[in-house]
Amino acid sequence: MNCSWMPGPAAPADVSYHLYMWASLHGNVSECSWYILDSTGTRVGCHFENLDEPHNTDNYFFLLNGTSNETAIQFLDSIPFVGKDIEKYNPPANVSVTYNVSYYIIRWDNPKIRFHLSHHILCYEVDVQRKGSVSKGEPVFQRGEDENKYLLPGATVTGEHTLRVRVRHAYGTMWSDWSAACSFGFPEKDFGRFLVILVGLLVGAVALFSMGLMFLCKRFSLKQKLFPPIPQVKQDLASSFMSNLETAWDGGHPAPGSQDPEDILTVEETRCFAR
Repeated sequence: MNCSWMPGPAAPADVSYHLYMWASLHGNVSECSWYILDSTGTRVGCHFENLDEPHNTDNYFFLLNGTSNETAIQFLDSIPFVGKDIEKYNPPANVSVTYNVSYYIIRWDNPKIRFHLSHHILCYEVDVQRKGSVSKGEPVFQRGEDENKYLLPGATVTGEHTLRVRVRHAYGTMWSDWSAACSFGFPEKDFGRFLVILVGLLVGAVALFSMGLMFLCKRFSLKQKLFPPIPQVKQDLASSFMSNLETAWDGGHPAPGSQDPEDILTVEETRCFAR
C-alpha cells in the first residue's frame, strides 16, 4: 500500500515526517519502514510492504507527525479509509475484440483483488475511439460479471478504432490504469479494398455456381427433362389449313389468257299435257 502527502507552504527546510498506521481501533500501530523521498530528500510518501490478512471490514487509520529543529510541526490525522474502497486495482487483462458480422464482441478478465468481493461490485469504463477523429466518443460504464463482455454494433464502426478498459470499486473513486490500447476495424484505405475483394468473391462464386449448374444439366440431361421439345404438326394436317393459291396480277390487271369467272345457268323446258 502506498501513501503520499505534501509539505505545507510554511514547512521549514529541515522538516522530517513520520507516518503511523493501524487497521482497526484496537489494532497494532506500526510506523512506515519504507519512506519515499522527493528531490530535496524530504519524506513525501510511504510504501507498506507487508499488510495483515485482509478483512472486508478493515478501516485504515493514519497519523502523520513532523519534526524540525526550527519550529514545532502540527500533526495530521485523517478519517478512517475503508480498505475495500481505496484499493487501486491492476488494469483489466486479456482485452480482446472479435467480430461476428453483426457485432464487435469486446471481452476482458477481472483483476485480482485483495479483498473477497463479488465481481458485480466492480465498475468498468470501456473507451472506444476512432483513429484520427477530432470528436471523442462517449465512454461506456458497465458493472463487472464473471465473464465480462460488451457488444458494439458493427454498423456503428467505420474505419479503424482503438479500445482500452479500466476498473474501480463501484463505490470508490480510485481508477486503475488503462489497459494497453488495442486496435480493431478496417482502416479507411483498406475498407474500400475490402469491399472490392468482397464483390469480386461474390461474382466469382456466382460464376462458379452457374458453370456447375450447366455441367450438371449437360451431364444428367436435366435440360430436356425440364424443357421437353414441342412435337411438330403433321404435314397433311398442316396442309388443310393452307389458304387457296393466289395469282399475283401485274399492275392490278389479269394476265393474258385469263378470263373473268362466269356464272352458268341451265334452263330446262318442261311440257304440260291437258287431260
